[in-house]
Amino acid sequence: MKSKYFLWTLAIITNILLLPSCLDSSEASELEYSADAQIYTFSISSKADTSNILNSTMFTIDQVNGRIFNKELLPYLFHVDSVTVSLSGSNTYSPFNNVTLSVSGSDDTVWSQSDSVGINNLYRITTTAPDGETTKRYDFQLNVHDKDPYILSWEKVSNSYITPSISDQTTVLYNNRFITYFSANGTIGAVSSSSNDGASWTPANIIGLPPNVLLSSLSVTENDLYVIDENQRVYNSTDGFTWALKATDYPIIANYGILPSDNHGENLVIIDVNNNYQYAKTDDFSNFNFMELESNTSISEFPVRDFSSISINSSTSHTIKFIIVAGGYKADNTANNDIWIMQEKNGKISVLKSKNTIAESLTEATLFFYDNNIYLLTNSSGNNSMYYSGNFGLEWNSVGENQSLPTEMDFRKKASVITDNNNNIWIFGGVSRTQTQLNDVWRGKLNKFAQD
Repeated sequence: MKSKYFLWTLAIITNILLLPSCLDSSEASELEYSADAQIYTFSISSKADTSNILNSTMFTIDQVNGRIFNKELLPYLFHVDSVTVSLSGSNTYSPFNNVTLSVSGSDDTVWSQSDSVGINNLYRITTTAPDGETTKRYDFQLNVHDKDPYILSWEKVSNSYITPSISDQTTVLYNNRFITYFSANGTIGAVSSSSNDGASWTPANIIGLPPNVLLSSLSVTENDLYVIDENQRVYNSTDGFTWALKATDYPIIANYGILPSDNHGENLVIIDVNNNYQYAKTDDFSNFNFMELESNTSISEFPVRDFSSISINSSTSHTIKFIIVAGGYKADNTANNDIWIMQEKNGKISVLKSKNTIAESLTEATLFFYDNNIYLLTNSSGNNSMYYSGNFGLEWNSVGENQSLPTEMDFRKKASVITDNNNNIWIFGGVSRTQTQLNDVWRGKLNKFAQD
């Protein structure tokens, strides 16, 4: 029996040893290594990065142009001397034959996972595929803000975009054009400029607007512009130049702009119903949906003329759908020095009053929305100031020196302030200390957007 088992075991061992020699040499040579030299993941880390900024930094791998870079710039003044590089290819276990790092001022080195790399001088990464022949080169760039990203830089774009002999003006952005409407010699005129320019302006022929329109009531929707006259009538235009009187059943006292909602935002207005003021929503100023105030606030507390208002419809929060209203005058001609936050809730108008810690009068101030914050341009005692709210109007703080207006900008009130899709802030005209109309245009931008 022992001899039998011994012979079987010997036979199995012999077959195993002889098996490789039975393979045809051409079959063995058919084993091929991958020619894929692409980097599929890339990250860096450093023990000196105590804030873990690098761990959350995403790098773009541009396979077509051979580039690796971070789109989101690292914070201003961020610096680490060396990092550990982590990268991978298509095969987790054997991604590359080798990886070479090119660092300014040093010879090229073969990358090792544990090596420290002078990241500020790394400019190229070259990979060799497992086949030992195919290579791919990536230019590397670590992008860091070279200026304080929260400094607001200003430039004067135009010094005479309208004639100074006017009595009132308002600028809007519509159909990719700036249109400045003005009152002069008993008529309404306008000048227009491309929204990408702001320096070259051409006269525009305005048809259908009477001289008694209140330019401060101009509002813009997606497809129309609206303005109210002194007789509480409404005019609208679809191109900004030809206007027509709207047939409406009620006098329009005030138009606060689009009230955002889950379905379809409509204009929030105050109308006169048999000598009683009433809130309503409308999308055409012909049909009205009456709305009540949710709180005990009286409609008489709200401004009805010369106010500033903006609509906030957040794409990141279902509940942030507001109209913010500041300044202006109430129906009894007293100044409104409050900032109101208005929202539709359960079919009614829900109202909050902000914690207004602003010392200046808000009567002729201007609201605008920029960098996910609400800003307010105010005026007092011959000086301009800017405030911002990071919580959608509930609380306000001074912008500080980094975002203050340029010293060479003349004092102004009732200015038109517009923000565009290129992250610019535009300031048009306004009224000077001597109560004359200003005719200059300024453009501002945060440094973090200028470096995009």
